[in-house]
Amino acid sequence: MSRAESAPAKRILVVRLGAIGDALRVLPAVRSLRLARPEVLIGWAVENWVHPVLEGNPNVDRFHVLDRRELRGGVRRALAESRRFIAEVRAEGYDTVLDFHGRLKSGLVSWLSGATRRIGYGKGDCTEGNHFFNNVHVRLDDPYENRVLRFLHLLAPLAIAATFQARDTGLHVDPRQREAARGWYRQRGCPPLAAYPGTSRHQASYHRWPPEKWVELLRRVSGEGVASVVFWGPDEIEAARWIVDRVPERCLLAPATTLPEMMAMVGCFSAFVGSNTAAMHMAWLQGVPTAVFTGPAQPRTDAPLAPVPFRVLRADEHVQAGISKRHQAEVVAAVTVEEVLDAVRFLLAAGQDWTQPALD
Repeated sequence: MSRAESAPAKRILVVRLGAIGDALRVLPAVRSLRLARPEVLIGWAVENWVHPVLEGNPNVDRFHVLDRRELRGGVRRALAESRRFIAEVRAEGYDTVLDFHGRLKSGLVSWLSGATRRIGYGKGDCTEGNHFFNNVHVRLDDPYENRVLRFLHLLAPLAIAATFQARDTGLHVDPRQREAARGWYRQRGCPPLAAYPGTSRHQASYHRWPPEKWVELLRRVSGEGVASVVFWGPDEIEAARWIVDRVPERCLLAPATTLPEMMAMVGCFSAFVGSNTAAMHMAWLQGVPTAVFTGPAQPRTDAPLAPVPFRVLRADEHVQAGISKRHQAEVVAAVTVEEVLDAVRFLLAAGQDWTQPALD
């Protein structure tokens, strides 16, 4: 670590612009910051498509929302939006930045914020020259460490020794949406299992379990008396409906939802199974026992953290060092239905001894 804190921070800007799952995993660090420094003003720079899962979070005083649609609307609109955004950030007078994003665009936001102390990761632990824009650098000993813990390390220059607290992750669900989700859940008979067969587009080739195996899994789960709900995201409705239509009993298709609505609904279940997606992080960060399909990358980087019960699902024998992960679809596809069924049984049993935390 270089250039330790010279004066107590009073106004702190969190920078995590994109990736919904990563933004959710920053929340434990922001919660730790709020608990350790209740007197400071905390702002967050975020892109518009991620903002809905953070909006209303009581640990953040101000959100600065960068509209990515404007950035894609031509040079004039992009420049106007960039100027507006940076002017809004600078007007808050932040003295400290926590750059959780670690890329060129977040480095530019950090540098242009006007903050004198800009905390980020050291060279080799960030990308796209991000370290040039920050002047306090945190070095990481383990490049494959879980991202929640990686984000928590960024608090060290503020003299905050943060540890992961499964019962206080900082994730916020609007009380009205939580009540609506619980009402929906009760109306459907309180099905124990939430399933999310989809993946983000760039991960489709190496994180997606075959739909035929999903059908067999949910049929067998149903045969054991366990009802399930299949959730879906943009462009996934037809694939999700295809699976549900082939499971004759105890399997429902989730309705269309906003991101906050899905987060509230997923938190109602006794267990979750799905790929490494934002929905998966929505589940385990609410204490829902979770099974996650992971590709050839180090699974502990993206897996849930104990004491939340979880299982990692992948066929290790198909992992090939030095081969692009996009060409290693068998790492997920080869996972057997029996393995996933065993994981679901484990999660449902473990959940009986694990009490999910009560969100704010």
